[in-house]
Amino acid sequence: MIVKFEDFENKPENYRSFRFFLFYGPNYGKVCDCANIIKSLKNVKQDYEVINFFSDEIKKEDLSRIFIESSTPNIFGSKTFLCFHLTSEKISKEIISIISKETNKDLIVVLKCNELGPRSQLRSFFEKNNYSISVPCYEESESEKKTYIRNVLQNEGVRVSESLINFLTNNLSNQRLEIKSELEKIIILHKSEPEKKYMHNTFFIISDSLNNDDARFIFSVASKEQKEFVKNFNKFTDYGSDNIRLITYLLEHFFRLLVIKIKIYEGIDVSNAIKQLRPPIFFKKLPEFKQQLKMFSISELKFVIKKLLISKQEFILGKWSSSSTLMINLILFLSSKFSPRNS
Repeated sequence: MIVKFEDFENKPENYRSFRFFLFYGPNYGKVCDCANIIKSLKNVKQDYEVINFFSDEIKKEDLSRIFIESSTPNIFGSKTFLCFHLTSEKISKEIISIISKETNKDLIVVLKCNELGPRSQLRSFFEKNNYSISVPCYEESESEKKTYIRNVLQNEGVRVSESLINFLTNNLSNQRLEIKSELEKIIILHKSEPEKKYMHNTFFIISDSLNNDDARFIFSVASKEQKEFVKNFNKFTDYGSDNIRLITYLLEHFFRLLVIKIKIYEGIDVSNAIKQLRPPIFFKKLPEFKQQLKMFSISELKFVIKKLLISKQEFILGKWSSSSTLMINLILFLSSKFSPRNS
C-alpha cells in the first residue's frame, strides 16, 4: 500500500494497525523521521526491544534465524521492533519471502532504504500488499521546507521572523538531514546568546556555511575559475602542506562527473542520473555541476583523473618535483591547455 509522506506524517494514527513498513528515497532525513514516527506510534520505548541490522552485516542464511528469535518476547517481556538499514537489495528476496509468511502480530519490521527504482522487488511487494506500508521520501518542496523549519524552531522555543524563515527556505538544502544540521546551529545560538546577537550570528553562520565551504573551491577549480585561485589554493592546502587532500577531493569530484557522463551516454536522463549520486549534489550547486558536465567529454574526464592519480602517487612516493608538477598541471587546466589533445 502506497502512502504519501505528508499523509503519513500528519495522520500516522491511520496506520497504527500495520506491522511492515518500507521507507525509501533520496531524502534520508524523511526516511529516518518516518521510522521515528512508527516508534512513537507503537510506544516502542516502553513495549519493544529495538534491534538494528545493516546490509553489510546481514547474511542471507541468517535472516530466518533473526526472525525466529524475534517471534517471541525477550526475557523482559518486550516485543521486537526490527529495523533494517539497507544500502542494496541483495537480501530483498529473502526478506520478502519471510515477511509474506510472518504471522507474529507483535513483530514490527521497518526497512530504511535509499532510492529504489520502479522495478524494485521491495517496492513492488510493499506497494501491492494491503498489510504493508510503502512511503516514498522525496526532496523537500518549498512549502514542506518552510513548514519543517518553522516547526523545528518553534518546538525548541526559538522565535524567528518571517524574513529569517524565508532566508532559510531559500538557502538551505532540500535534504532534511542537512536542514536539521543547520537548524541545530541556530538553536544552540539561541540558547547561548542574547536575541539581537544571535539573530546577527544566525545570518553569518548560515551564509558562511553556504558560501565558504571546501566544496566551493573544488567546484571553482572544476569550472576553471582563475580569480583568487592562488589565495584559495593556499587556504585549502595550508600553503601546499596538504596537497594530497586537494587531489583526493578533486578526484572524487571528477569521478562523479565521469559517472554521470557515462550514464548520460547510456541513455539516462541527466537529472535522473544526478539524483542517483550519493551523497547528493547540494541543490544550490546543481546548475554549476550541470554546466561542468557540458564542459568535459568522457575522454577529457578520464585524462584529468589519470593525471590526478599519477600526481597522488608521486606525492606518496615523496618525489621532490611533485608539488611543482601539480601546480603546473592545475595552471594548465585552468587555462584550458590541459587535455588529451595537448599531451
